[in-house]
Amino acid sequence: MNVNIHIAKLTIDGGSRADGVRVGDALRARLTELAAAGVPLPAAKIDRLDAGTLPQGAGAERTGQHLADRIFRSLRGSRHA
Repeated sequence: MNVNIHIAKLTIDGGSRADGVRVGDALRARLTELAAAGVPLPAAKIDRLDAGTLPQGAGAERTGQHLADRIFRSLRGSRHA
C-alpha cells in the first residue's frame, strides 16, 4: 500500500516557530504510524479540517498526534474512530 498525504498549510495559533516544527514532526510520525498499521483509506481530498478542541495543556507532540488522528478519522469518514 502506498499512502501520499500533502499538507499545503498548517496554521497553529499561539505558538513559536519551534513549536510549529515539533507539531509538524509529531504529525508526520503519527501519520506514518497509522499508515503502517494498514488502515484502509479511500482516495480523498480534504480542503480544510477543523482539528477540534485540544486536550488542556497539550504540548507540541500531543497536538501533532491529535491532528493526525483527526486527519485519519476524516479520511475514513468516521467521527468515532
